[in-house]
Amino acid sequence: MKKKFFQSFLILVLIFINAKMVLSEEEIRMAASEKNWSVFNPKDKNYCFIVSQSIKDEAFRNGEKLSSVNRDRGKLFVQKSQTSTAGFVGSFDAGYPLKIGGRFILKIDNNKKIVFLASPEPKNSEEKNWAWTQSHDDKNLIDYLKIGNKAIMEAVSHRGTITKDTFELTGFTKALKRLQEICK
Repeated sequence: MKKKFFQSFLILVLIFINAKMVLSEEEIRMAASEKNWSVFNPKDKNYCFIVSQSIKDEAFRNGEKLSSVNRDRGKLFVQKSQTSTAGFVGSFDAGYPLKIGGRFILKIDNNKKIVFLASPEPKNSEEKNWAWTQSHDDKNLIDYLKIGNKAIMEAVSHRGTITKDTFELTGFTKALKRLQEICK
């Protein structure tokens, strides 16, 4: 059931990533799982990716921790990319509409930082949930995630709520290696 949920969710994600490409369940499948990271292998090898869902989600408004918020779990993606010099690009699905044009920080082990940017002009409501790395940070993102233990994405919603999504990095290096083997 968990695998089916991820497949359905990621089909929608891939449609979003490239609106010209429409995938069915037969065209995408989870190829491997390494601890908290899953490797996905669509028919078009240019769209292979790994993803992890946050293990802890927190939200704050006016400096106070909120007991609950209406949102999906945060997801951190690393997708194979022929246009990036690192060979990969990072993205974050917040599970809620982000502050338009916002700058968000992924902290790895509280000492390495990568900036993710939300679209300044989202084309649709789904795009409002996403932020991406800058091309000059793609290599650093991969290097930091390989040696890190924990990453925390701090983002801001369109309503001003601050969220902190915690990601476990155990299995990241193995998942990335599997991605490279599968998606040549």
